[in-house]
Amino acid sequence: MKLPLDLRPPGPLTIPSRQNGSCVSLDAKAAKSPSWHDAKIVRSVLPFSVTHRNLLCVLSLLAMGAWLWPSLVELVSLTQQQEHYSHMVLIPWLSLYVLYLDRAPILASREWSPWLGSLVLGVGALVWWMGGATSGSDRLSYTMLAFVVMCWGLFLFCFGISCTRRVSFGLWFLIFLVPIPSGLLSAIIGFLQWSSAEASALLFSFLGVPVFRQGYVFSLSTFTIHVAEECSGIRSALSLVLTSLVAGHFLLRSLWGKVGIVGMVIPLAIIKNAFRIVGLALLANYVDPTYITNSVLHRTGGIPLFLLALIVLFFLVWLIRRLEKRFESDSAL
Repeated sequence: MKLPLDLRPPGPLTIPSRQNGSCVSLDAKAAKSPSWHDAKIVRSVLPFSVTHRNLLCVLSLLAMGAWLWPSLVELVSLTQQQEHYSHMVLIPWLSLYVLYLDRAPILASREWSPWLGSLVLGVGALVWWMGGATSGSDRLSYTMLAFVVMCWGLFLFCFGISCTRRVSFGLWFLIFLVPIPSGLLSAIIGFLQWSSAEASALLFSFLGVPVFRQGYVFSLSTFTIHVAEECSGIRSALSLVLTSLVAGHFLLRSLWGKVGIVGMVIPLAIIKNAFRIVGLALLANYVDPTYITNSVLHRTGGIPLFLLALIVLFFLVWLIRRLEKRFESDSAL
């Protein structure tokens, strides 16, 4: 007698349990097995207490600070010597403040990423080694970049990927502790110098002031000015960029809004600098030449214009925030 042929696919293989005679499915065991995303090389659960983890992070950070202490002292000295680096003294405090706002999920995190964190720490050490072949301000740039990358690696090592992604702005903001390399700094200053000269020429033309221009030299009726590198306005431009980044992080939600406000700040800084150049030139030409050669207005006249630029900046942030709310309401409909 022939038995009927069962064409159904075989079910999961079951193995009798030695404890209670029940059957355990191999498919069920496979479902409980960790996937690649849970591998230790990507993320893993903290094997010791949170207190020990926090202590490890603090001690490691202090050790890195002691190792690179001469470079940190040199950085502080640089902020006092060059005005366009004066903002650096605020960068660590702003980053710490952003991390402090997210302190609850940071301290409660039970995740760590020792392998990936060690890899980033190694990259930072490699950058530090590469900086040994340079000299001057560029060597300090390499050293501070290595310090910032190792801070990223240490945080990733101790707190894991998820927590690092959540507080990424506070960590990425540390990049402004790195002095701009000399070649890139010269290019930025040259761009701001040229842009300020072009904007000043347009402003002179708009005001109907007769002026003869030769490159960066503007000859008025009784006075001649030169838009030098010192007149590029790089200090105020960097300050406005940093302010726009912080304002975008705290006040805006969308990525396009945050990127847009930073993009608007660059022409705002150029226009602000052109108003300062033209204003001083007109005062020196029609009132008194000492307004440019030796005056308090020449030395500190950029402060009121910077405050005015800040007002314009936050007005733009307010406009973008209204646009974000309108887009959100339209998408909800």
